[in-house]
Amino acid sequence: MQKYQLLCILFVTFGSIFYGYDSGCTTSVLGYSDFIEYFNLNATTIGAFGSAYYGGGAVGCFLNYYLPDRFGRLRTIQFSCVLGLIGSAMQTGATNFPVFCAGRVIGGIACGIVFSVCPTYASEIASPEIRGRVGAMYAFNVNFAYMFTEWVGLGFYFIKGNAAWRTLLGIQLVPAAAMLIASFWMPFSPRWLVMKGRDDEALEVLRRLHGGTHGHEDDFYVKEYHQIRAQNQIEKDNKLGLMAIFKKPSYRKRMYLVLTFTAFCQFTGIIPLQNYQVQIYLKLGFSNVFSLVLTGVWGTLGCISAITASQVIDRIGRRPLLFVAYSFMIPGGILLVALWASFEATGSANFALGKAVIFGMFFYGFGYSGFMNTFWPAYCGEVMPTNIRATATASSYALFNIIVILLVQVTPMAIEAISWKYFMIFVICDVIFIIIFILFFPETKNKTLEEIGLLFGDEVAETLEEAGQHVDDVLHEHEKHASAHYVDEVQPKHV
Repeated sequence: MQKYQLLCILFVTFGSIFYGYDSGCTTSVLGYSDFIEYFNLNATTIGAFGSAYYGGGAVGCFLNYYLPDRFGRLRTIQFSCVLGLIGSAMQTGATNFPVFCAGRVIGGIACGIVFSVCPTYASEIASPEIRGRVGAMYAFNVNFAYMFTEWVGLGFYFIKGNAAWRTLLGIQLVPAAAMLIASFWMPFSPRWLVMKGRDDEALEVLRRLHGGTHGHEDDFYVKEYHQIRAQNQIEKDNKLGLMAIFKKPSYRKRMYLVLTFTAFCQFTGIIPLQNYQVQIYLKLGFSNVFSLVLTGVWGTLGCISAITASQVIDRIGRRPLLFVAYSFMIPGGILLVALWASFEATGSANFALGKAVIFGMFFYGFGYSGFMNTFWPAYCGEVMPTNIRATATASSYALFNIIVILLVQVTPMAIEAISWKYFMIFVICDVIFIIIFILFFPETKNKTLEEIGLLFGDEVAETLEEAGQHVDDVLHEHEKHASAHYVDEVQPKHV
């Protein structure tokens, strides 16, 4: 991988740290009695501020129906960073619950924007043979941020007073500020530039990203550019705008796949397990401090899982990766439910069974954290065509947030009321989805974004090999434009 491409991908995947840290700090602060007492929280208000964050996230995703295509992927990220700084500052300095909730909403909007636009941006700047690893890097950053938050959260637990939770929340400012500063060295998406008719800029960006990339010919970026431009012309000629999602059968199918995956992704129960694991640990008889230790272990295990997934996704493909994920998740979910039921049947006296429940949770979390989290950003970004990629990805993450709003609101009450039976619902959903996945989801490994349309029966302007026939023409045209621009710049202007 070329150094410049690597730096750009590191920047884009850093967007997942927004979500990872915000999600993690919510879990940690719920273990702080000072935080609970300061805002006088109960099961209902805990669900409310969780819903406020994810409600804001849904709004941010809906904003991506417009922002990335109008202003560009990069400008959209910069806007979200500014919002993130405002929301984090409000949460950190909140003196009452309404201000805290408002800060969570604004922070949620920022995270919704950045978390859903970054997979689009990443898929558009990555070369085909590494797109899977880009998804893995995205997953790793989510898990790393979560792990970092939980271990820091454990350390802050021993600080008395409100300084602990205010500092933990205040660290949210760091990812937003770092990403905003770094963004001024990032390029625009080459596919967005072609959509806007800025062809010469697009070719230059592709040259910097993919020129001389290991494993490709020196003219790979030129072939890629010609293929992107030819495909964009077909979409323009056929007037395939946003409404094509509803009018074109192959586009509808792609949207169905993405939204179906997103829905069942959330109905795995990962959000209830992750966000409310402290309450689960306490219910199983563990102390406050040890519960926070376990959240740190959960995050660390997620990082190991993401590293493992990154080593295999571009070798085995997307479909086998998801089968690996469910080979952990379904048995882990069954263990969790069965052992928790046995724990309660013994009158909660068998502490060994409580420990065994944790094993089931961690076995399940290993399958989701790396493998499922890697599949999502990689697959959802690459199955959609350029003209609706940002909108479709935003729809996916908007649905994610809408479902999460429901889950974070009802989970505290559901755990209190029906405990293990609540998680039985998610095990059943896992079984249903794996059948749907086997029947309807195609493999996309090692194909350019433009060629993936063939899997859905779309017209593809040209393959990468066919684009190779136009390399000399593209370079000649580019040199001619560059010369004309130079003459225009140096020629004296006459009044």
